[in-house]
Amino acid sequence: MVEITVRGEAVRRAAAERARLTVQSRWQAEQPEAAMGAVQEAHGRVVDEVRDLVEGGAAESWHADRVWLSHHREWVAEGQLPRILYTAAASVTATFVDLDALGRWIAALGRDEAHELGEIEWTLTDATRRSLAQRARQDAVADAVERAEDYARAASLGAVRIVAIREPGTGPQALAKGRAMDVMMASAPGGGAVELRAGEVEVAAAVEAAFATGGDSAPE
Repeated sequence: MVEITVRGEAVRRAAAERARLTVQSRWQAEQPEAAMGAVQEAHGRVVDEVRDLVEGGAAESWHADRVWLSHHREWVAEGQLPRILYTAAASVTATFVDLDALGRWIAALGRDEAHELGEIEWTLTDATRRSLAQRARQDAVADAVERAEDYARAASLGAVRIVAIREPGTGPQALAKGRAMDVMMASAPGGGAVELRAGEVEVAAAVEAAFATGGDSAPE
């Protein structure tokens, strides 16, 4: 009996169903009260807006950080005393189901210099991810079987049967993982919105499998 050990891999893809965006309100001033006041006002506006978006169905969830304050010394020209600058910041993260609404919100936020927008993270619903992960694992096993059969056929070893299978880095968690694809963004006519086009999200799986063959190599 000869043993063949192979790795099987597979990827399943689906169009992104959710878009997650983090908006940070940030302001710098020479007085801590000024920095805090500006950020609290800007942060409050974002919180009110995202609450309305969730209530209206455009977004499904959100969470916000508390306002924090830091300071640093800014060095100026030689011979002048350094000054202390205070920076206040707070962020809001929202998960959207309506891309058109997200595009309009991004355009509106971009007109306020207190806001900084993070990258959009494209995701799937839990149900879709589980379904894709299941199919990806099945495909990975099929890929491992095909590889083992190819090696056995090339070496004239006869039929193969699986004797062990495991995920790389064996543990209780599933191997499947998602990868966000590139995002295409362009200004809409009139500047009233940002056009968003989501790519696909990948869910990958891999297995390592050992196979036993029915006989030894054929003589040359």
